[in-house]
Amino acid sequence: MSQGIGHLGATKGAGDTGAVSTVPVRRLRCVVFADMAGYSALTSRDETGTHAMWMHFISVVLTPCALSHGGTIIRLLGDGVLLTFDSATAALEWAMKIQDTIRENRGGATRPYPGLSLRIGVHICEAIVQDGDIYGDGVNITKRLQEVTQPDGIIISEELYNAVHHSVEAEYRNLGFLTLKNIGSAVRAYEVGRRFAPPAIPRGDADRPSIAVLPLQNLGGDEEFKYFADGVVEDIIVSLASLRELVVVSRASALSFGAGTDPRDAGRALGVRYVLQGTLRRSPSRIRVSTALVDALSGETLFSERCEFEHSDLFEVQDRIVERVVSRIAPNVRASERARALRKPPDNFTAYDNTLKALDLMSHLDRGKYDEAMGYLEKAMAIDPDFAMPAAYAARWHCIYVGQGWAADREAAAARARDLASRAVHLDRQNALALAAYGHVKSYLERDYDSALIFLDRARDMGPSQALGWILSSATLCYVGRAEEAVSHAEYGLRLSPHDPDLFQYYDFICLGLYFSGRYEEAMSFARRSHAERANYTSNLRQLTVCASAIGDTQGARRYGQALLSVEPGFNIETYAAHCPFRHKEYRDRYLAHLEKAGLPLS
Repeated sequence: MSQGIGHLGATKGAGDTGAVSTVPVRRLRCVVFADMAGYSALTSRDETGTHAMWMHFISVVLTPCALSHGGTIIRLLGDGVLLTFDSATAALEWAMKIQDTIRENRGGATRPYPGLSLRIGVHICEAIVQDGDIYGDGVNITKRLQEVTQPDGIIISEELYNAVHHSVEAEYRNLGFLTLKNIGSAVRAYEVGRRFAPPAIPRGDADRPSIAVLPLQNLGGDEEFKYFADGVVEDIIVSLASLRELVVVSRASALSFGAGTDPRDAGRALGVRYVLQGTLRRSPSRIRVSTALVDALSGETLFSERCEFEHSDLFEVQDRIVERVVSRIAPNVRASERARALRKPPDNFTAYDNTLKALDLMSHLDRGKYDEAMGYLEKAMAIDPDFAMPAAYAARWHCIYVGQGWAADREAAAARARDLASRAVHLDRQNALALAAYGHVKSYLERDYDSALIFLDRARDMGPSQALGWILSSATLCYVGRAEEAVSHAEYGLRLSPHDPDLFQYYDFICLGLYFSGRYEEAMSFARRSHAERANYTSNLRQLTVCASAIGDTQGARRYGQALLSVEPGFNIETYAAHCPFRHKEYRDRYLAHLEKAGLPLS
């Protein structure tokens, strides 16, 4: 909209403002601004067709919908419209109905509104009403809110939120205080979307597009840099996993398929519709990446892209790949969520490089390699103190180190994990990995279960397709006695990452939930699966021990107990009881009694 907004003219629109007078009157109004996103681009391609489409939409959809909600069109402004409503609820319901109608009628060649996308701002304020027009500071605020809205989005002021959030069922995301152009003070605002039911667990994802990102084929032939190609896949997956509308298979599962795998085979094995694959060649100064998005059912290549760039441009290229994938397989993903998905990159490439090296080493449950991994994480944090990713993984590193019984000073390790996790969240409050790591530290090491659940809920909200958030949530749910939920969360994490090298942890958490549900035989089955994946995981050795005791297999319990002592020679029940993560006495007593029944030392 190019016209001024302090006073929007004196021409009365459809409807009645309720005050047709030459004398200005102040009235409380719900003010709505809506405009067409990308109008210039559409008109440059087809000016006549775009104008005709917009006029058709105004007359057939927008105006009747406004009238049915008790709204008044004050003025049409080229590619936009200004309206008022007497009811805050009616104003928001109109905006949501309009956006839904556009989504349903713009896809495909036969749809009436191809390419149409609106940005809508809504505010409740006291406005000056005169001669069928409105103006004032509140009107200006509404216009500025509309300007910062993403295509297909709705942003409302705090005043409107307070009036509607109990009466209109929607998803409200607090955007905090926004600094708006030519508005004297910051305005708290909320983004509004349809409230979608949480994904069914474990296999309720039929309505959401699913994708796996396969390893990039390393054409350089230098195995030293294989970790780098794997890490590029990780970063793309982290961005895609932050999108609610996508089910994204984890990097760990994707890496179980060799570069160059037929995408149709990978799609069938992973249960996904789309596969992203490609190649990478790295030289001392340049990186060349080729990617292709393939429909795993038909084998059709939906898009392909080749680019060559300097190391410093890596993150921009990854963001472009994410945008292309989303635009192809999830066209209705809100632009605001796409922007959120493009995770903040580090300022220094070397910090990123060191983090990828650490992740490569942490995939092995080996103490020597774990120690080496921490060295790389510390380098990354020293090089770029503002990069959240290495701090979050360093916190996770300490949790596993403590769990394995490797920490010489458990309290010092726990304090360090807390500091690192807190630092990661402070650096990036929307980072699902950081939130999940912090939540797990709070429950596993500090027994602050209530805080842990809050952060783990936020982690899954920020990255609903990140398997780690679901798995760590499962652990805390076990600790607080919500065993059946714990099983469901772990199973959903397994659905997202069915070929993860860390499957031993997934099976272990399912086992623990089943154990506390009293389903001992099933728990033992998953304990054995975990053991088959990784024989030296101390948590699993404890689970094998208690499950064997629970089903009356005393000989097996003693055998597993001895295996635990061979990995963690200093283990005893008294010391474990002091740090046992279970909140409820009943859970602790049952678990400790089954350990004692296996003949493990009391002190």
